[in-house]
Formats: sequence, C-alpha cells, structure tokens
Amino acid sequence: MIRISGYIISLLLLTGIPVQAQTDTETEPFAEQPVTGNEAFSREKDTTYYPGIRIGVNLVRPLMVFADPARFGIEGVLDINMGPDYFAVAESGFSRRNLDEPDYHLKETGFFLRLGADRNYYSNFNDVVGVGARLGLSLYNRSAPFISVEPGYWDGYTGALSSETFLRQWAEVVFVLKTEIFTNIFMGWNLRGKLLLFDQEDEHLNERFIPGFGAGETNSKLGFDFYLYYRIPVRE
Repeated sequence: MIRISGYIISLLLLTGIPVQAQTDTETEPFAEQPVTGNEAFSREKDTTYYPGIRIGVNLVRPLMVFADPARFGIEGVLDINMGPDYFAVAESGFSRRNLDEPDYHLKETGFFLRLGADRNYYSNFNDVVGVGARLGLSLYNRSAPFISVEPGYWDGYTGALSSETFLRQWAEVVFVLKTEIFTNIFMGWNLRGKLLLFDQEDEHLNERFIPGFGAGETNSKLGFDFYLYYRIPVRE
C-alpha cells in the first residue's frame, strides 16, 4: 500500500510540473516588444512637424500671357515654418503691361511685395489647409507715349503723358491649400479676397493696372494663384 501511494505521488509530481509550467506560461502577461529605431522614427514623424523653408513660384502669372498678351508677370514666394500651425509668408514679383489701343498707347511696369502669415488647421503637419492675411505694396511706373482725342465739341488732340510713379497698398484675406506630392515638393492653391487701401486716383487715365493687385477699376477683387514649392528641410 505504501509502495502504491508512493507511485501515485511520484506520478502526480511528474505530471504536475509541466501543467504548472504551461499554466504559468498562459497566465503570464504579454510583454510589449521594444520599439525598433525605424518604427520609433515612423511614429515620431506622424506626431511632429518638420520645420523648414519653402520657396516657390507662381505658375499663373507667366501663363497669363496666353490669355492676355499685353500682360506679363513673375512671382516668387517664401514661407517659413514658425511652429506646427503657423507660417510667415513673403511674396514678391514683377509685372508689366503694354496696351496698344487705337487712341492711346499705355505702358506700366512695377514691383510688388506682400507680407503676412498663414494658420494651418489640418492635423497633418506636412500639408496645409488654412487661412492667412497679407498686406500688399506696389510701386509702379505708368506712361502714355501716344494719346489721340478725336475732334468733337472741342478740337482734336494728339500728345503724350510723361512717366508717373504710383504707390498702392491693399489688404488680403487668403484661403490656403498646400500638399506634398513628392518628398519636399509641394503644390499650393490660394484664393484671395483683396481690398485696396488709400487709393490714389490717376487724374489722366481711368484705365489702370496695379502689379500684385490686378485691374484697379474697383477697390475690391478676388484672385486665384497656383504655386509650386520646394521645401528646404531644417531637420529630418
């Protein structure tokens, strides 16, 4: 009897060890695997922004010559990432317009500068969906080398207007879209609402074109621009 009991106890001990080991294995909490370097970088990239400087060109201005051969312009843009949601923006360019009408010839050339900031409301820091504000300044020259007035109530007149320099200022509210199409290459669209400030009337000509603002027959305008950017990354 004692020998049988010894066998039973020995059998229980032998079978109990693997069962206990299996139970311990099954009930042991799952140990989180360490995050590798590449995975950690990927997670960090999704939750942090990449400061940098974007330089770009407005593609609409040089293409306008096909719609209006009298006009030509170029524009460059610079934006600097000031934080996850804010960008300082500078836009500058050159514009020229030559009108050859039967009763007058008009030449206008000038430069413009817009300074402001954009606010990003999109959660992906690499792209921008937001709004901004700008203050614009244009310094340009206008001359009319030929003017002809047909005889009517008064005698006819043929002459010219000497060159004059004008300064215009305006304010803008801008809706901004920017998206990364390739690494550090972006496309961007701007929809602008413009309001002319401190208007300076031309006592000789009603026809006027303000570089950076557009046709100046009214004090408010809507504008659209399409940009291509390259981002110079500060860090990766």
